[in-house]
Amino acid sequence: MAGNGELGDGDSVESTGSGAGALRGPGSRRGRSEAAPPAKKAQRTGFRQFVRECVAELGKVQWPTRRHLWQASAVVVVVTVVLGVYIALLDSVLTRIASWLIDQYAAH
Repeated sequence: MAGNGELGDGDSVESTGSGAGALRGPGSRRGRSEAAPPAKKAQRTGFRQFVRECVAELGKVQWPTRRHLWQASAVVVVVTVVLGVYIALLDSVLTRIASWLIDQYAAH
């Protein structure tokens, strides 16, 4: 890169979403990230440690209040009943249509 604000040979400007450009040197390629350090091998822990970590995570959970639980359950019951009635009505109508079509076909 030239010191006077001009691009040197092999340099390019990478455009970002904000309109600012990031100067890249020669040999850099778009879409390539820096080489990540090698991943460390996970250590195996015992069953007791697993249970302790599970209990710790469950302690972080934001459990619903009793009122919220009742409201959510009521919504599930109401939606289930409404859909059940809708499906029963649809089944009844389609059964009558199918019976009528069968009777019409059998009459000929």
